Amino acid sequence: MSRRTRGSRRVPNQPAERPEQRTQAPRPSLGEQWEGANLPARALLPLRFFFGATFLYAGVDKLVDPAFFSASNPASIVSQLAAFARVSPLAFLIKPLEPFAVPIGILIALAELAIGLGAITGLAFRMAAAGGAAVSLLFWLTASWATRPYYYGPDLPYAFGWLALAIAGTSDLWVPESVKRLGAPTEGGPPRYLETEPSPTRRAMIQVGVLGAIALVTASLAVPLRFLRRDDAGAIADASAPPTNGGATPMPGQPTPTLTPSATSTPAGATAAPFKPSGLTVASIAQVDARGAVRILVPANAPSSLPAGDPGVIVKLKDGSYAAYDALCTHEGCRVGWDAADGVLLCPCHGAAFDPNAHAAVLQGPTNTPLLELPIVVDHAAGTITLRA
Repeated sequence: MSRRTRGSRRVPNQPAERPEQRTQAPRPSLGEQWEGANLPARALLPLRFFFGATFLYAGVDKLVDPAFFSASNPASIVSQLAAFARVSPLAFLIKPLEPFAVPIGILIALAELAIGLGAITGLAFRMAAAGGAAVSLLFWLTASWATRPYYYGPDLPYAFGWLALAIAGTSDLWVPESVKRLGAPTEGGPPRYLETEPSPTRRAMIQVGVLGAIALVTASLAVPLRFLRRDDAGAIADASAPPTNGGATPMPGQPTPTLTPSATSTPAGATAAPFKPSGLTVASIAQVDARGAVRILVPANAPSSLPAGDPGVIVKLKDGSYAAYDALCTHEGCRVGWDAADGVLLCPCHGAAFDPNAHAAVLQGPTNTPLLELPIVVDHAAGTITLRA
């Protein structure tokens, strides 16, 4: 008789358990996932999906907007980089990159797509959140840098929000099972070609690769939609084309995006001394008198002292003189428009208002920097307004 230990029972002829006979533990329900997730992941869930959806929308919106990549449009990435080069502390880095504005715009759009998708799906979540913090910090140093006080700009809060998400992680809360298993060992153990389980670094690289592929597919689906949108966001004719109506575009009475104005003029009642125009004629006095303001475009061949290629606005002032200003808002580079009802230059993006009668002084934030003033010469005899070098 064999020796038996106390408390043990011997079951004769018990067959060994086969792997296929093993039962898997039931997958937790969404409610169980919610209860099992740690508090930070649950508390940050609204922030995660809001940030993710916002960045996803921002990336798609850039790709489908014809104006964003149009060099002739003042709202394009080309014009934005030019504006950033004037106000950003990173101007020394931005200036050499201006010729590559369109590729940079594409990279920014793809990055926003990948960050948004990563936040929503949980793919490479911490890396996506860290990328969101980096992109938001870059936007703060460029687009929002001129915003005073700083809390009016959204990019810095976005940066810290993304940083909180990167620290907290998802705790696998609202993360699809397919994402959780991506790069993980198979149910029977690690893949045959591996002796150990895949490292966290390998899993992260696999998820980053899949996330990049999904972002590219999303971009390819979004690009065709750009042809359904019209580039009618106030684009101005190319300065190289023959000028019509004095080279200026009348501005409607309603606020309309505009760029680049200037001032220094002769009162309407004064007699202008004869002179030989040494600048570039951009508008006629009759047009400005009829509308109160006209849009202009600083010619591409303008002297280096002028912001060549920028759109602008010429306004008739209360005392009968004229002034021209850079129409790029000093907040985030949106084109300001002429509000005839209030007699101000108004930014349609965030509501900044400028007084053309006081050298474009700020009437209403979020910026506290006036518009750039451009020098002009008014020739009443010829009926023209000329940009002075």
